Amino acid sequence: MNINKAFQLAYQYYQAGDLNQAGNICKKILKVKPNNIDVLHFLGGICYQLGDYDDAIRCIKKEIEITPSNADAFNNLGLVLQAKCLLSEAIDYFRKAITLKPHFPEAYYNLGFAYQNVGKTDEAIIHYRKAIEIHPGLMEAYNNIGILLRTKGHLEESITYLQEAIRINPKYANTYNTLGLSLQNKGNIDDAIVNYQKAINLNPVFADAYNNLGIIFKDKGQLDEAIDYYQKALHLNPGLVEAHINLGAAFLKKDEPEKAIMCYQEAIQKKPDFADAYYNLGNVLLNKGQFDEAFSYYQKAIKFNPDHANAYNNMGGILLDKGQLNEAEIYFRHALQIIPDYSGAYSNLLLYMNYNSRYNPQDIFSEHLRFAKQFAEPLYSKISPHTNDCVPTRRLRIGYISPDFRKHSVAYFIEPVLISHNREQFEIFCYSDTIVPDEVTKRIQEYSSQWRNIVGMSDEKAIELIRNDGIDILIDLAGHTAKNRMLLFARKPAPVQVSWIGYPSTTGFSTMDYKIVDSCTDPPGMTEQFYTEKLIRMPKSFLCYLSDKECPEVGPLPALISGHITFGSFNNFAKVSPEVVKLWTKILKSIPNSRLIMKAKSFSDRSTRDNVTTIFIQKSISAEKIVMLPPEPSIRGHLEIYNRIDIGLDTFPYNGTTTTCEAMWMGVPVITLAGNTHASRVGMSLLSNVGLQELIARSPDEYLEITVALSKNLNRLQSLRESLRDRMSHSPLTDARRFTANLEMCYRKMWERWCKSV
Repeated sequence: MNINKAFQLAYQYYQAGDLNQAGNICKKILKVKPNNIDVLHFLGGICYQLGDYDDAIRCIKKEIEITPSNADAFNNLGLVLQAKCLLSEAIDYFRKAITLKPHFPEAYYNLGFAYQNVGKTDEAIIHYRKAIEIHPGLMEAYNNIGILLRTKGHLEESITYLQEAIRINPKYANTYNTLGLSLQNKGNIDDAIVNYQKAINLNPVFADAYNNLGIIFKDKGQLDEAIDYYQKALHLNPGLVEAHINLGAAFLKKDEPEKAIMCYQEAIQKKPDFADAYYNLGNVLLNKGQFDEAFSYYQKAIKFNPDHANAYNNMGGILLDKGQLNEAEIYFRHALQIIPDYSGAYSNLLLYMNYNSRYNPQDIFSEHLRFAKQFAEPLYSKISPHTNDCVPTRRLRIGYISPDFRKHSVAYFIEPVLISHNREQFEIFCYSDTIVPDEVTKRIQEYSSQWRNIVGMSDEKAIELIRNDGIDILIDLAGHTAKNRMLLFARKPAPVQVSWIGYPSTTGFSTMDYKIVDSCTDPPGMTEQFYTEKLIRMPKSFLCYLSDKECPEVGPLPALISGHITFGSFNNFAKVSPEVVKLWTKILKSIPNSRLIMKAKSFSDRSTRDNVTTIFIQKSISAEKIVMLPPEPSIRGHLEIYNRIDIGLDTFPYNGTTTTCEAMWMGVPVITLAGNTHASRVGMSLLSNVGLQELIARSPDEYLEITVALSKNLNRLQSLRESLRDRMSHSPLTDARRFTANLEMCYRKMWERWCKSV
């Protein structure tokens, strides 16, 4: 055999793409001349490309045996072992290659890639940088460093490396996609969109880029555009399970749950162990009020991903709504064990503590301080000086931030203020984080001087927007409730910051200057020590209520028709503490033939209804005395149910707010128990403002006495039913013009104080 001619023939087959024929010729050569280095090297490469890794390893090891100082052979053997997922062995061979050839950029790059695959990010970055130091044009190293820096949260550095990779090779679509991700994480949404589109221009079948564009538009609340991009991604790659999940989430936000379910089921079919698919199915069922089914899907998510913190958090939320407070805390805390920086789960824990009577005010305050220490204090150093014009009497720019500019309890109390603001003295900005707008959103938008949609906007971008708007006083309407933007306030985008309406406790932030209360919710000397904010007590009420336009007329007293007293509570069932159940049980036993109607979202769930029924039966209250109703789709339908109620029973230690106002507007008097925290004294404030101080109890025994006495006085009940709406409409509680004027006086004093402090 002519070795040279045979080798040339093998090379010709290789160039023609016939690797198998080229490999067969090389094997024949080695039978004649087994130590031919060139043929061993060539055959090793062919076997590697064909996926015949074991044959490749044999060839390369023979090559190393013959030439033990051959750095290229060690590097190549590392590549084959890496392809076989034998990463520890691969790392050893890359290191040997570097030892033999210290200026070997490809070996440094391959070693970095191996470290990246075993999750050793810092080691990977070190070796990628060494590769670049030797070979500055190694685009792949810049690209991979950019990817790793993004995963570490070093977004500025990530962007720099990715931009350099693009400078070296502007035709690589993957780099544009990764750069888009880094820019998106940083909050540079418009730049991210540009880079995803560049990736698609270079690679029109780039499904991941379409999916990433969908995520951006979903976060911006542009759901139709998001759905279009997700569907394009799936058309190009039906197996992209993440796009199925994202498409389902978009349909869910559009209130199309059945389409969402189909998307999640498709994802599960393609990937049966896909934890996020089960998690998202749980979210759909949770929105439909199917608590047990949702809980079971969250359990499946945890089965496939034991560290699924979001699933634990949502399971905690379900248990909270079902009234299982102590169990809920376990799940919230477990979510935090998995992700200690999970601020959403921590906020849920703080909210939960307000419901649970086993926590005293100091416990609740201390936990808020711990939240602030962990999440807010690291951001205080990023506060920039404020340049607002320090003129005490000038027109002020007031900003309100909320995710609840929609059909939500907060809207009943902010809308009348927005309507009544003095536009000559105050310019009103609304920063809306409302994902799914409705007719209430449209009204509120009309009442604001400037409307800013911050859905999907990073805190950094929102802060920049607020500062550019020159906001003087910024008011948070959410506190630690769902979808809050609390950490934005830690960076203090406005000189004066205020907490109001949406949350009954302190924020815990030293950057939150004031909290708006009144002398009933927070009597001087009682609660100041449990706030980081300075308390601003409004002259009468800390709230102003605006009834819904769909409100029905007040009906006749139900007891006169039914022959028995019907009590009612439409509060979230999480507020119905064991102490409340105990007291309500005494009331039902004290009033013959009486009934209790409760209405809450958790009563859509049969097991919750069964559990509550069992609780009352165990306390010798028959099942027919307890009526549990799920949410009503219409406001009018919801309010109409009050026409079945004679007396409203407030909860404690967390009073109702909207429910108490609704009840009184519908002619239903409410009995409340005043405690020693803001959350437990809201009922006292509301009743005092409509002149019903006689319905405020100071102890459970007095609560029982007041309720029994009122139940036996049908004339008094009839009189209250006929007069309550008129009484309320002439009270400080609904006097929007007076309330807003007082609120504006408070704003002006806050501003004057700040001007003096500068």
